[in-house]
Amino acid sequence: MNPEDHRNSATTEASQVLGGLLAPGQDDPYPLYDWLRTHEPVHFAPQLGGYVLTRFEDCSYVMKNPALFPAPDAETFARFMPEQSRYDAFKVLVTSIVNANPPQHTRLRRLVGRAFTPRRVESLKSGVMTIARDHVAKVGARSADGAVIDFHHELSVPVPLQVMARLLGLPLDDDRLLADLIPRIINVVDPSSDTDALKDADVALHTLLDRLWELVERRRVQPADDLVSALVAPDATESETLTDDELKAVFVALLTAGFETSATALDIAVHTLLRRPEHRPGLVDFEGTSRFVDEVLRWDAPAPMSAGFRYAAEEVRFGEHVVPAGSPVRVLLGAANRDPAANPRPEVFDPSREAPRSLAFGSGIHHCLGMNLARMEIAAVLMAIVEGLPELRFAEEPVRRRSLPLRDFASFKVQLGE
Repeated sequence: MNPEDHRNSATTEASQVLGGLLAPGQDDPYPLYDWLRTHEPVHFAPQLGGYVLTRFEDCSYVMKNPALFPAPDAETFARFMPEQSRYDAFKVLVTSIVNANPPQHTRLRRLVGRAFTPRRVESLKSGVMTIARDHVAKVGARSADGAVIDFHHELSVPVPLQVMARLLGLPLDDDRLLADLIPRIINVVDPSSDTDALKDADVALHTLLDRLWELVERRRVQPADDLVSALVAPDATESETLTDDELKAVFVALLTAGFETSATALDIAVHTLLRRPEHRPGLVDFEGTSRFVDEVLRWDAPAPMSAGFRYAAEEVRFGEHVVPAGSPVRVLLGAANRDPAANPRPEVFDPSREAPRSLAFGSGIHHCLGMNLARMEIAAVLMAIVEGLPELRFAEEPVRRRSLPLRDFASFKVQLGE
């Protein structure tokens, strides 16, 4: 086979492998990631709208070089998704901090970061533990007679939403409102959404912003110890504050990023624990549980594809592969985290792993602001389950919904039993 024929064959097979990754119900996508990383580590994938990268160093390079791989501007996004760009929900999402470039990103990150301090996150620990224990107790009560519980809806969804409500300063009962509105807003960036879904995304967005803006106006007059107060209150060390439009985009970005991915991460962490009960003795404190959480996120990342859109500002070479200037680029974190060049024996789940390398929370200027809060949420739920539900088990074999863009479940039923 001549080199060109070999190249065409690899490209064809890579397209088939990506088709497998995008197929519903894929329980173990990692052999497919391994094939891509080994045979076609830089591949143009029309299904994902650009070039996809799978090697750890290549993915890390994209994330750490925002000048070379910037986010598209609003006009470029509009060309990619012309129908969606007509809607307010789309405009708010694509102009958020996740898709901002320096110097705008630098400014937003500085202003938001002062409200997302380690002290503020640490101050939430007791409240997060209370929320986790309360919901675990509810699951225990509802399944006390052997009843089957939908773990995702009964625990994985309400916990991060109540934590986010507590962080913002909303009443905890608003978690039900958030659970209704956020998925409807996110539909605006789904290419398969029809006109009705796009219109509904705007309805949901304005309902959410109206609710949040009531709190903003109160906190401007009566500040409290919450994130909204920190974002709207003047700071003596800053000469500027977020504009109203920036505040709205930040709130929506925090809520959308902190909901679906966090709920999926909780599902995967508990799924891993139930599959590996020998790790229960190590989940009695935050230190041991945090190591378990970090290994879960490396080993089976809940969001195995980068959330932000990036493109190559100029032609870039990755080894023997070339990405042309102007090309969209996506990084497959699920493949990168299991790259043997980054982590020895990457297929082995090992919470005692020394210095694991993971891109689960991103890297560079766009690394996740809520990383420590997300780790705390997952750890709190795991510790509460180990303490309060030692007999928790699968009621039936869980079914994965998909592998990309999330590793979520179509069905995750649990019950108590011997």
